[in-house]
Amino acid sequence: MISSKVIEYMRPLFDIISNSKGKTIGEIKDELNIERSKMVKGASGLIVENLLGIENNNRDEADIPEIGCEIKILPLQKNCDGSIKAKEPTAIQMINYMEVAKETWETAKLRGKIALTFWVVYLAKKDGKALSQNDYVIVDYFLDHPSDFQNGVFKTDWEEIQSYIKEGRADELSCSMGVYLEPKTKGANNQDKTDAPDGKGGITRARRRAFYYKKNYTNTAIIPNLDLSSIKNK
Repeated sequence: MISSKVIEYMRPLFDIISNSKGKTIGEIKDELNIERSKMVKGASGLIVENLLGIENNNRDEADIPEIGCEIKILPLQKNCDGSIKAKEPTAIQMINYMEVAKETWETAKLRGKIALTFWVVYLAKKDGKALSQNDYVIVDYFLDHPSDFQNGVFKTDWEEIQSYIKEGRADELSCSMGVYLEPKTKGANNQDKTDAPDGKGGITRARRRAFYYKKNYTNTAIIPNLDLSSIKNK
């Protein structure tokens, strides 16, 4: 259950996104007086750092540590048949193979990244065609607090990924694994590797990966809770 403290803390952020619904990224840039030639970050950076006023971070703590809340930006695609789905998986946290091998689900750092999430959602692709970033449209927001059932699925996925790591099979991890979580490669190239257990008490090297929300999660747990009326008939 989401506490009243969380709701009160988040209310100003809810209001910011509510007032931005239907606006394009280009319009928001103009309102914030950001020169487009100097806007080197993508839509996510604009929304989080400039619109919401929160600094992006890659630390273990949540984006809003006072209430343990992460902020995630979810791009949508509207398909030719009118269906609206997540455009891509959503990154959660880099996988430190050596640390994950020693964790239990109860002590897993990942849990602090998925316990409470403020999703800000925008339309990025329509009828099979990617929109220009300036034409991305803010759609809605959702505050996600996974249920016991959903946390059970996360746990099962995490334990499967951990088992590969502990057995020295980190380089065999695949984004096809998992129901809600996937261990997707996230590095400069296939030669971008880091330390991982070899399953025999030593260390090997494996491609860098991160935990990602699978599209299955955002398609079933986030998108059905959104007000999509602004883009359904356009």
